[in-house]
Amino acid sequence: MTTVQIEMPDEIASEFYRRAPHPERRVELVERIFREYFSAHNAAESELDLLNQHADELNREAEDVLGYQVLP
Repeated sequence: MTTVQIEMPDEIASEFYRRAPHPERRVELVERIFREYFSAHNAAESELDLLNQHADELNREAEDVLGYQVLP
């Protein structure tokens, strides 16, 4: 385990201490928060990578659909 020191706004710190009054609960809470953030961040990157990999095909399909539109 590594010790990490962070600074946060007073209102967040107050809520943090209220929700996790015991030090071991604080460690669990921070760990869960980071894991959820990292998991969501990786998922977002993966989705962007997929879109970029198929961008040419998606653009061709979009142009094809636009070709069917009739403008007044």
